[in-house]
Amino acid sequence: MAKIKILVGTVYGNALEVAEMCQQKLSEQGHEVELFRQPDIEDIPVGVTDTLLVCTSTTGQGEIPDSLLKLYCQLKDRSPLMPDTRYGIITLGDSSYDTFAEAGMLMEALLQELQLKRVGSPLVIDACETMAPCEEAEPWVVSWSELLSESA
Repeated sequence: MAKIKILVGTVYGNALEVAEMCQQKLSEQGHEVELFRQPDIEDIPVGVTDTLLVCTSTTGQGEIPDSLLKLYCQLKDRSPLMPDTRYGIITLGDSSYDTFAEAGMLMEALLQELQLKRVGSPLVIDACETMAPCEEAEPWVVSWSELLSESA
């Protein structure tokens, strides 16, 4: 099973709630899971970390929430190549804004630049379409877990 680090970017708590549900589901499936509410580059050592799950909302004009911004900037500045690390993305947003789910797209672009390997497709949760983001994320994370096992 995978060692998964969930990296959370949240403002009002929805992304954290989704991340906590993912932590529970992934643990139930036998994965070793840690959740980081204020992730730092030291939390994801290169060559040791095998899987990341980014769970983030979008804030302001398409920015990454403060709780994830420090890590984003550290990764951008240091550019550690991580070709042996897999990842998944869950991004929450509101499609009534032009910058819908932009934080997730920014994280995706950075992880691709750092050569991480994406497992599955990102999950984009639209606040205009669902009032229960955990209900939408649950089947996705179960499927993502199965994909992790297949790609191990």
